[in-house]
Amino acid sequence: MEKVKKRLFLWLFVMLVSLILGYSLDSLYGLALPVWIRILGLIGMLMATLILRTSGRMLKTFGRPEEWGWTTKLVTHGIYSCVRHPHHFGIGLFVTSLGLLLGGLFTFLLLTLTIWVSVITFLIKVEEPEAVEKFGQEYEEYRKRVPMILPDPICLLREVFRYRS
Repeated sequence: MEKVKKRLFLWLFVMLVSLILGYSLDSLYGLALPVWIRILGLIGMLMATLILRTSGRMLKTFGRPEEWGWTTKLVTHGIYSCVRHPHHFGIGLFVTSLGLLLGGLFTFLLLTLTIWVSVITFLIKVEEPEAVEKFGQEYEEYRKRVPMILPDPICLLREVFRYRS
């Protein structure tokens, strides 16, 4: 659990710094996004919440969690048949959409760049090697079939709305 807590704290810290810096720059330069783009941000946050809830429920139900954030069984069906890391995709979508909703150009740019660079770096350097170590050949085969972070949107929508409980 300590490892998961440290990772969560690091993610929150990085996002908070990006948010403060972006908001400060927006306050100085006053570059605001139009209202219709902010509404898209709200829609994106709602969609991201559905993705996060679906992936979390599937891991809890099918992943045999030892503790929060750490499963012992590889889940490859449902939303996990669309993207290997739907939870990280959902986090990226949520933070990007939050940047749109907040309405400042610099806030949006900094949050978006920070979250996606952080997510992709984390997946390549930490998550993927851990999954290969934990699940071995089964994960290698899964990795050949399913994209790491950018899902097929039709597949994703179908699976998010299919798995409701």
